[in-house]
Amino acid sequence: MNRLAISAAIALALVTGSLVIGYRRGAADCRAAHQQEALRQIEAGRKLDAARIAVERARYTLSRQLEEKAYADPVSVPQCLGPKRVLRLNSLR
Repeated sequence: MNRLAISAAIALALVTGSLVIGYRRGAADCRAAHQQEALRQIEAGRKLDAARIAVERARYTLSRQLEEKAYADPVSVPQCLGPKRVLRLNSLR
């Protein structure tokens, strides 16, 4: 009976030890997977932010160019638009 109790205690210790080791490895793997997913999302956010900034710069440059073109014509009579402005307005239709 002593041998049976000792072998049962050893088996219980081995099972408990393997469960503890498995639990710790699983928790570490889970944390690593979550960290990897968080890093992937951060990188995707950085790429989207960089694309948004590039589009914003392009839009600002275009609006400045349009504004410069709009005010490039000299105003000869304050009540009337210049011929180039009229042509530009007509081309927008």
